[in-house]
Amino acid sequence: MKKCELFDGRYKILKVLGEGGMSTVYLAENVNLGTLWAIKEINKVSNSKVDLLVEPNILKKLKHPALPRIFDIIESDNSIYIIEDYIEGISLDKKLLRSGKIPEQTVIMWSIQICEVLIYLHNLKPNPIIYRDMKPSNIMLTKDNRIKLVDFGIAREYKMDSRNDTAHIGTRGYAAPEQYGLAQSDVRTDIYGLGVTLYHLLTGKSPKEAPYEIRPIREIDESLSIGIEHVIDVCTKPNPDHRYQSVEELVGDLENIDEINRGYRKKGIGIKLKLAIMIFLLSIFSYITYLGFIKIIGFFKN
Repeated sequence: MKKCELFDGRYKILKVLGEGGMSTVYLAENVNLGTLWAIKEINKVSNSKVDLLVEPNILKKLKHPALPRIFDIIESDNSIYIIEDYIEGISLDKKLLRSGKIPEQTVIMWSIQICEVLIYLHNLKPNPIIYRDMKPSNIMLTKDNRIKLVDFGIAREYKMDSRNDTAHIGTRGYAAPEQYGLAQSDVRTDIYGLGVTLYHLLTGKSPKEAPYEIRPIREIDESLSIGIEHVIDVCTKPNPDHRYQSVEELVGDLENIDEINRGYRKKGIGIKLKLAIMIFLLSIFSYITYLGFIKIIGFFKN
C-alpha cells in the first residue's frame, strides 16, 4: 500500500510503521471517524507455510490494557489485513538506539509490567498463550511510560497433549533453545526471551551481534546489581527446568532485588570472613612451627 492510498474505502494510509519478515504495518486514518488505526498486512504468498490466522484468532480472545485490540480482519487474494489499535509511543529497540542502554530501576519497572501481561496470557483458559517472540522491537513504551506488547505473529496456544511445536520459529538470539528443538515451548520459553531482553536493555549489547552470547552483566557494567544479574542468569538457563518455572516466581525476585543484593553481600562477607580466619590460623600455625624449628636448631647447637 502507498501513502495517501484509501484502503477499503475508509482507511487513508499515512505511513509505514514497521516492516518485518512476515508483514508490514501501516498507520491509517479512518476518514469517516478521524481515528487512527494500525493496519497489519500479511502476504499470503511469502508466508504460505504459516497459519496466517493465528495472530488474529489469538488477539480476538484477549482483553488486557497492555495488548492491542482487533477491530476488523479483511482478506484479499494475496493478503490478510488486520485492523487493530494504533499504539502511540516508541518501541524499546528505538529507545535503545537513542539511549545506548537503560537504567536498572527503569528496566525493572518495565519488566514487572511485561510480567503482568505474560501472567495474563499464561493463565488463559482452556489453553495458555505462549508469546514466543519477546524482544525490544515488540515492546512499545507509551507517552505515559506504560508498556504495550505487540506482534503476536508466532504466538501459540499451549496444549497439554502436544509433544512439540508445529513450527520452530523465533528471533535468533532471543528465542529459547527449545524453539529450535523437539520440545514444546511453554511459559519458560517466554521467561527466557524476557531474560535476554533485560540483558539487551541493561547492557546495550544485542544477542544477535558478535560474540552471540549472554555474559554475566556485571562483566560489562559493574554498576549493575548482583540481584538483576542473578535474575537474568536464571531466566536464560539453556535447560528450561533450571529457569524460573513461572512468571509469578520471576516477579517475586524482581520485586525483591534489594533482598537478593543483601543476601549476596552477606554471603560475600561470610566468605571473606572465613578466608580471613583461615589466613589468621595459618599465620599462627606457621609462627608456632617457626618457633619450634628455632628451638630444635638451638637444641642441636647446644
